[in-house]
Amino acid sequence: MASSAIARAGIYLHALAARAARDPERPQCHFVPPARWMNDPNGTIFYRGWYHLFYQLNPFGDQWGFMHWGHARSRDLVHWEHLPIALAPDVEQGEEHCYSGSIALDHAGQPCLLYTSVGFAETRPYWQCLARPLDDDLCTWQRSIAQVMPGLMTEQARDPYMFTWLGRTFVILGDAQAVLLYEAIGGDFTRLQARTPLVVIAPGQLDFCECPNFLPVGADHWVLLMSPFRAVEWRLGTFDGEQFRIEQQGTLDAHDGFYATNTLTDAEGRTVVLGWIRGFPAGRGWNGCLSLPRLLERDSRTGIRQRFHPCLELLRQGAAQSWQGVVRGERILASGLISAAEVMLTASAAFTLRVCGVLIAWDGAELVIESTAVALSSAQLELHLVVDRTVIELFAAGGRTAITRVVSVPERDEVALITAQDAEISAQIFHLRGS
Repeated sequence: MASSAIARAGIYLHALAARAARDPERPQCHFVPPARWMNDPNGTIFYRGWYHLFYQLNPFGDQWGFMHWGHARSRDLVHWEHLPIALAPDVEQGEEHCYSGSIALDHAGQPCLLYTSVGFAETRPYWQCLARPLDDDLCTWQRSIAQVMPGLMTEQARDPYMFTWLGRTFVILGDAQAVLLYEAIGGDFTRLQARTPLVVIAPGQLDFCECPNFLPVGADHWVLLMSPFRAVEWRLGTFDGEQFRIEQQGTLDAHDGFYATNTLTDAEGRTVVLGWIRGFPAGRGWNGCLSLPRLLERDSRTGIRQRFHPCLELLRQGAAQSWQGVVRGERILASGLISAAEVMLTASAAFTLRVCGVLIAWDGAELVIESTAVALSSAQLELHLVVDRTVIELFAAGGRTAITRVVSVPERDEVALITAQDAEISAQIFHLRGS
């Protein structure tokens, strides 16, 4: 049954692939499924030389519903190969959705996939289900939703995420007012024991702790990421295997267009954060894309800062168009960029930056992208951003501020700077090729 359901879903998925590929609004440097709807990145792992991406997928439409697990792989985190759908709901056993989850290696060094099973019946509890691969390419999975993992049958907790600490293995789940913590005894995901929750949220502060991730940052700190139906939030602190002591907290991205994170460890041992970019219009045969990979670092002042993973450099086409000097009025910094560009800019005074038609303004106290404004007071401003057709990802002030959102269709193929007073400008602009 499972193989036939996956095959049928794959036919629907690829039926609109040619139309989706021709859409001028579809990002070309970000990962996008062949067609239809995408949301949360799920099991993300570097395994046997490949980066594997699993993701929430509706193969039957370009809006949310009928959650499957899509699958792709990459050697470098930017060039992706689409693979067959990994999981389809087992309708015969009452399963309507395969919700989000994660992948990790068990005590035997074998990949395990853990996801939330959601049934048709509203009275059926959520089940956290375990699946194991039948091949090294992680394309075929063996599971049974009848085998409920001990202690993980709940009314609403979901989105299991697995991590290790000093040789011990843990699973966390998002709930309405808490991030629940379980330990896999001996690294065995079928032997889970409840521990003290990582965090308990006071009533009224969060609607739900969706898609929790827990990852090391710096030498001795951990960061908890949560997606509470709005912009992703973080908590930074220390973890001793029993308790998470929070020291700082904040918002990972100023806009909720970046949502539902998941993580992996890259080939260099760095923890990579990926997110779902949302906010695209319906009716185009596709909807949703993956963010560019990010690295999180601890910052002594703000707690967390972010930067693009170095894999972004693989998308650069040709040499940089560079400009340095004093600007007053309007100056074209680069042209011929088609619809995807990477910009690194430092400016000493207020400016408006136009990148492929997207307007970014800074008045010395506030940074504005269309309707999104962030307080940012400084003597000068440093930006690193990517515009990819209808997506912009931007880091400002050394990565202490991030803004990600869906924007209007590109209208121009240039980068221009406009200032009302003399501004010392240093800029590097790259044209980016499609992934």
